[in-house]
Amino acid sequence: KGEYGMKPSAEYFLGYAYGWLINRRPASAAKQIKTDVHSPAQYRVNGPLSNMNSFYEAFEVKPGQKMYRTPEQRVNIW
Repeated sequence: KGEYGMKPSAEYFLGYAYGWLINRRPASAAKQIKTDVHSPAQYRVNGPLSNMNSFYEAFEVKPGQKMYRTPEQRVNIW
């Protein structure tokens, strides 16, 4: 177990997500969606991580949970 009682790999992913943590007013979020080519922060975390097998192992993600994608749905570039 890592420093916070989690698997070290889970702590890594949690740290990554904390790096993107942001609280926006609805008007600000709407403006970003209309004017910025970048995805909102939540999708910059949930999108890539839900494609990584190591994320599934770190948090023991199972079918039926929100972040679960079937192996066929996961993007694999290399």
